[in-house]
Amino acid sequence: MLQYGRVVPAPGALPTWPPAITRAAVDPPLARIAALGRVEHVSPGMTLYAEGDVGHSVYWVAAGTVRTVNVGRDGNRIVRGFYRSGEFFGLERGPLRASSAEAVSETRAVCCSRSRLDALAASDAQVAHELLSWLLRMTERAQDLAALGRASATQKLAYFLIDLMDRGSAGRSIALPMSRTDIGDYLGLSSETVSRAFTILRRDGMIATHGRDVTLLDPAALQRMNGNLLKAHS
Repeated sequence: MLQYGRVVPAPGALPTWPPAITRAAVDPPLARIAALGRVEHVSPGMTLYAEGDVGHSVYWVAAGTVRTVNVGRDGNRIVRGFYRSGEFFGLERGPLRASSAEAVSETRAVCCSRSRLDALAASDAQVAHELLSWLLRMTERAQDLAALGRASATQKLAYFLIDLMDRGSAGRSIALPMSRTDIGDYLGLSSETVSRAFTILRRDGMIATHGRDVTLLDPAALQRMNGNLLKAHS
């Protein structure tokens, strides 16, 4: 049974809110987008929307991490993407949701009406540029994943870690809210294979781990593992 998140009041004093909200306070386009919506507080494992729902809204992650997923008739799950603080998700080509969106960790997301966002983008060049930049980054990531189809498990994991580092703001340190199973369902690997790939990267001195905290000791070597496939996403 699906469990949906709950709506909470708009953010209070900015110092108590995460970096994405603080960034929105000083970034005019993001501030105008955030002002369109309501904040939803979603606990880990809860659903923001389900595959087949009407896709009339777009989300912006204020804090936490969201995954989008599909589950086939055979019960196999595919993770389509992870969205972290400061990123958009939920923009659909058709009227219905192509996948479900679930909170990976404690998450606060701003839910914006698609029609209101479209109207704002039509009248505000800065907002239109922000959304276009997001769509281009999504396209680049999809192209990267397609090119990695025949890569080894360690190459796929190296790509995944470099991608998260580029999308974050903590330098070479990454706190992974997602499980090994989540990562495997995203990269097309079993959780056991993901664990072995982590072991290989640790053994080769490319990463250090402590629980779910990962430090990239040699990002350049990780980048070379996938043939410099991953471009820097700005």
